[in-house]
Amino acid sequence: MIRILTLILLLTSATTLTGAMKDGEMELLLVHAVWRHGDRSPIEICPTDPIQENDWTFGGGGFGQLSPLGMAQHMKLGKLVRSTYIDTGFLSKKYSSKEIYVRSTDLNRTLISAMSNMLGMYGQYDHFNEAGVDYPSETGWPAGYVPVPIHTVKFETDHVGNPETKCERHSLLWNMAKNSSEVQSFLKRPDVAELLRQLTEYCGKTINMENFWSIYDSLFVEQIHRNERLRAENKWFTDELFSKIKEVEDQFVLYENGLFDKTITMNNLDIGLEIVKLRGGSLFNEINSRMNMKIDCMNRVNAACSWINSLKYYAYSAHDTTVHAFLSVLDIPKEVIDDGGNPRYAAAVFIELWMNQTDNQPYFKLLYHSNAESEILYSITHFIDPCGPSIYCKLDIFKDFAARAKPDEPIKKWCDVDPRIPRKASMSSTSSTPSWTISAIAFVVLSRLWLSAVN
Repeated sequence: MIRILTLILLLTSATTLTGAMKDGEMELLLVHAVWRHGDRSPIEICPTDPIQENDWTFGGGGFGQLSPLGMAQHMKLGKLVRSTYIDTGFLSKKYSSKEIYVRSTDLNRTLISAMSNMLGMYGQYDHFNEAGVDYPSETGWPAGYVPVPIHTVKFETDHVGNPETKCERHSLLWNMAKNSSEVQSFLKRPDVAELLRQLTEYCGKTINMENFWSIYDSLFVEQIHRNERLRAENKWFTDELFSKIKEVEDQFVLYENGLFDKTITMNNLDIGLEIVKLRGGSLFNEINSRMNMKIDCMNRVNAACSWINSLKYYAYSAHDTTVHAFLSVLDIPKEVIDDGGNPRYAAAVFIELWMNQTDNQPYFKLLYHSNAESEILYSITHFIDPCGPSIYCKLDIFKDFAARAKPDEPIKKWCDVDPRIPRKASMSSTSSTPSWTISAIAFVVLSRLWLSAVN
């Protein structure tokens, strides 16, 4: 009921002008989206699994490939984005390279999810797109389909979109966390220890915290696509066992994202916060920097501001871990993710930047798309403690979270810093002031890269 009322509020309270979207005294300036890809094949399975890699033929075949269902899920989400931001007048009816930028991690499933999403936003035959102008007037070309470029960077070094990027500091912090009394107590709980023992026997390889996700994931996917065969050939699988696997996986996910019941302090470091910095800090701070640049460049006409003044929608096509890492910076995964664990297929966070036309102060609002079946975006801003019950929150609060989650040095350098070596308190994560910032020069470079990308 709350979500339905939120949807009604979103649809009825906003008024639009040409190129503007308003809600009373508030005007929307910029939207960021961070979404998980759609349905896919398993990424990793047990050696004893009767359903092996050659059984997965969709999406080009093999592990980790987007399914036709996953493509449809993101086209559906793209249509929802269209109704939310295009039909209301915020974004242009026709694709504009100056308004929209889409970045994906460099994997097939996220790239094709982004393509499918853009198909829902701008690829429908709606008489706004013109043959010969927006797409070829050529036999065989789908009528109305406008290709939207998807940008990417190397997956192995993508600290923004891939929280699992190789980082020695992250690995060392995770080992420290695993040796904490809280995590060890959970692992030694009789039911958890017995489950790990059973799965090791069933799977044909040692199952631990590092690879437990693959057991849950493969069984989850097989229930969607190979349910009858799973139950017929995998004799140890039961619904009761899967329920227990999910319960343990949900707790492991929280630990992996640096969310513990109590603060774990080692070597003068808050281990949970340090993990949050490395998993979600780069993405969160990139979004924060872009929103602040949008504000700083308002009413300025110069080369450095031209790209951000035109930009209205920036999307990240990524993973469940990416969405969770973003939410973990705000410490709200438990409140937002209804059934625990990682966000579901096509789950998405929308970060809206608004300007109050009365007090001339910037605000932000968070919306969430919970899963592929959902047909609404609903507000989750009120889950952020400093924001209170309002659906709008002062941008300064977002800045505070960004500062807290910012790595103490540029991320590549920070990954080489050994957390086991004690540091002075002034240099540790207890300091409220980060030791590095993104300079104005960097923004000029970004603007030039943007201009070269859209021209």
